[in-house]
Parts: sequence; structure tokens; C-alpha cells
Amino acid sequence: MKSGVLRFARVAAGLILSLGLTPIFVEAAESTAAVTITVFDDRYVESDQVYDDLNTLDRHVALMNPRSVIILICGADATRPFKAAVHRFRNVPVQVRVPDIDEDVCLSQASLATPARKGSGSRPGGIDDIAVNEYWKELMP
Repeated sequence: MKSGVLRFARVAAGLILSLGLTPIFVEAAESTAAVTITVFDDRYVESDQVYDDLNTLDRHVALMNPRSVIILICGADATRPFKAAVHRFRNVPVQVRVPDIDEDVCLSQASLATPARKGSGSRPGGIDDIAVNEYWKELMP
């Protein structure tokens, strides 16, 4: 009889402890409603932060745990980084908008003081062109 009471006390204590920790996990899982990413031919801009590497942008966005991503495409030369962003964020709903080239969002003078990616090659970096092209072939055969 005593062991049954002791077992019940342990289970109750475990439940109390787990319920006490629940708000921490719920808070960590909170998400941002939507993240807006502006795509240029050589960079991405999110909340006035400039990224020339898709992997860095991805890590930044992942910390916000967005429920959706809004992609604004600025310029005809932004096709490669746009397609890569859609591919990268394909696990959440993605909305795409093409603002007029003279809208404020596309007139952004935001540029990188120091590019994250050194050396030659197309910017932005962090794009797996083969995987992106395969994704788009499957999406739009």
C-alpha cells in the first residue's frame, strides 16, 4: 500500500514538474506570422538587414519560425536568387509579389559593407543551383 502511494506521489510530482516547464517550450515554439524578404539580383533584404548568402538568411529566418514567407522580387535579374529562395522556404506557405521597380522597397540603397562571401562566383551565395533547377522542373514541368 505504501509503495502505491509513493508511486502516485512520484507520478504527481513528475506531472507538476512537466506542467511547470510547459510554458518554456510553448514560448520557444512561438512563431512570427510572416517574414518579408526582398530579393535583388545580388542580395536579400529582410527587416533592413542585408544578406548575400542564402544560408545565412535561412538561419536568420529559421530563428523567427515564420508561418509564411512573403517574397518581393525587385528587378529582372533577380530570377536566380528568387527561385532559390522559393526552393529554400518551400516548407512554409510562400507568397510572391513583384513590386514596380520604382516602389520604395525596390529603390533600397541597402548594400553590404563587407560581403559575407569572398572570391569569385555568383552572388548571392549559398544557392545549390542543381537542386533549385530540379525543384522548379518538378514544380513546372
